[in-house]
Amino acid sequence: MNLSETAPAAEQDPLLVERSGRVVTLTLHRPHRRNAMSTAMLAQLAEEINHLTGRQGTPPGALVLTGAGGTFSSGADTGEPDWHDLSRRAVRRAHFRTVFAALHEAPFPVIAAVEGYALGGGLELALACDLVVAGEGALFGLPELGVGAVPGGGAVHSLLRRAGRGVAARMLLIPGERLRADELARLGAVERTVPDGDALAEAQAVAAAVAAGDPALLAAGVRLLRDSGHLDRTAALGVENGYWWQAASTAHRESSPPSGRHS
Repeated sequence: MNLSETAPAAEQDPLLVERSGRVVTLTLHRPHRRNAMSTAMLAQLAEEINHLTGRQGTPPGALVLTGAGGTFSSGADTGEPDWHDLSRRAVRRAHFRTVFAALHEAPFPVIAAVEGYALGGGLELALACDLVVAGEGALFGLPELGVGAVPGGGAVHSLLRRAGRGVAARMLLIPGERLRADELARLGAVERTVPDGDALAEAQAVAAAVAAGDPALLAAGVRLLRDSGHLDRTAALGVENGYWWQAASTAHRESSPPSGRHS
């Protein structure tokens, strides 16, 4: 897909891709299904994120994930014809895990722009991002236990880290529990709230500001952020020290005159 322009807004295309300067926006595009994640959508999402990491091009300065039609994502598409075929669900599951692995390895910050609903896998996708910007009335939930499943994309782990056990327990165990973005912001699971309808513009503005930074330092910063959260203090300081020396060495090489030349 050509990243220099917006992808055609066709019904059959489950993902739209847009580049503006050093910011890329990926839009989940199944508004008729509240952007429920089909196998095709997950496969394309994984492919695009891996593409953006630099395997086939120059990485962006920042990535924004959002949803079309006023909602982020209602989760996995349980209405797909093969939903009850376990082998087909395993294929979908593999794509889902690939998406999360790609997000974790991306050498640039990823920002979720959330409006409407972020449920189940949609919540997990948002929490897999480095920052969450949400319309203040957006609703977040984990309905899996009520539909014969359990969360499988790291939402419980993310909620435990970001907001604590009580919030994770409420969202996981209480049937139909939905928390608004403004409440999750107070609890630490959402980084910024804006008036409903403004999440994408705000996320793209944040992304543009972030993307103005040095790419090597941004890559080190996101690695530090993602790698340190589960470590104890001593181990985390060791990780920080490693990235400090990496950044310092890079800055030294760039500021030193070329070998053999003298001013």
